[in-house]
Amino acid sequence: MLTLALAAAMLASDAPTLDVGSKAPPLTVETWIKGDEVKSLAADKVHVVEFWATWCGPCVMSIPHLTQLQKDNPSVVMIGVAASERGKKSQPDNRLAGLKTFVEKQGDAMGYRVAFDEDRSMATAWMDASGQQGIPCAFIVGKDGTIEWIGHPMEMDKPLAAVVAGTWDRQKAKAEAAVKAQMERFVARELPVLVAEAQESGDWKPLMDRFTQLESKAADPTSVRVLKFQVLADSDKAAEAIATAKQLMDADIGAEGFNMLAWTIATEMPDNARDLKVALAAADKAVALSKGQDGTILDTQARVHFELGDSAKALEIQTRAVDMATKSGLGGENLADMKASLKQYQETAGRK
Repeated sequence: MLTLALAAAMLASDAPTLDVGSKAPPLTVETWIKGDEVKSLAADKVHVVEFWATWCGPCVMSIPHLTQLQKDNPSVVMIGVAASERGKKSQPDNRLAGLKTFVEKQGDAMGYRVAFDEDRSMATAWMDASGQQGIPCAFIVGKDGTIEWIGHPMEMDKPLAAVVAGTWDRQKAKAEAAVKAQMERFVARELPVLVAEAQESGDWKPLMDRFTQLESKAADPTSVRVLKFQVLADSDKAAEAIATAKQLMDADIGAEGFNMLAWTIATEMPDNARDLKVALAAADKAVALSKGQDGTILDTQARVHFELGDSAKALEIQTRAVDMATKSGLGGENLADMKASLKQYQETAGRK
C-alpha cells in the first residue's frame, strides 16, 4: 500500500510546468475552421484559448456563453481549439470533416475563431503541461503574453473583464492557482490512500483530521470544502456532507459548483440522508448565476423539484431544459437522459 509519506513526496514532485504567471506557449494548430488565422499571440491583445471537443456535452453547452463573451469583448482574440476529436470506427480519420460539419451547423451561434489541433501539439504544450485533466478548459493570456487565468469557460466572466480592464491581480491569481494545483495533487495521490484506509478500518478520523488541517491552512477553504463534500457524500458520513454543503452556500463556487451540490444531494446520496431544501437552494443559485441559460443546470433544478414531490414544477422546468439543450446543440447520452427525465415527469404529473 502507498504510504502517506510517499504520497506526500509525490505531491511535491508533481507540480505542473505551465501555470498562471507563465509565458503562454505558441499557437501550433494545423487547420483553422472558422475565423481569420492567428499565427501567433499578438502583443497588446488579450487572448482566450479554449480547449473543447464536439462530443463533450459541457463544451457544447459553453458555446453560447463564449459567443456572448466574444460579443461583449470584441478586442479579445478568442480561439476554440478542438484537440480531442474522435473519429468513427468505420472512418477513423474523418475528425476534420466532422468538426467542420459541426461548426458549420452552429453558424452564428459559435461566434469566435475555431481551430483543429490534429496532432495534439497544442494540447500537449498547454493542457498537459499545466496538469489540466478535463475539457472544456480556457486559458486567458494577457497583453504581455502571460497566462493570467486557467479554468472552466463558464467561470471566466469576471477574470476576463478584469484582465481586459487592466485591474487583474496576477499575484493573487497565481497564489490561488497554486492552491488549486496542490488540491488536485492531493486528490490524485494522498486522498485515495486516506479514503481506502477509512473504508477498510471504519475509522474516518485521520481523513477528517486531514481535511481540518487543509481548511485551517488555506486562505480560502472553499476548494477544500467542495472536495470534502464530494468525498463524504459518497460515504457513511452523510450528515457531515450536508453540514459542509451548508457551509458552501455562501461561498463563491459558481453555477457549476452549486449545480454539483444540488445534483449530488438529490440523486447520489441515500434517501434518509438527503436534505432536499439545501439541494433546492443550491439549484436555485446555480440557475440564477447561469441566468437560466444552461439546460443542464435547469435539468438539475427540475430533478430537485421532482424529488420533493412537485412533478408539475419539475415538468415545467424540464420542458425548458430540453428545449434549451436541443437548441444549443447538446446531443448523445446527455440529451437522451434529459428527454427520459422529461417523459418521467410527464407520466408522473399525468397521474396526479
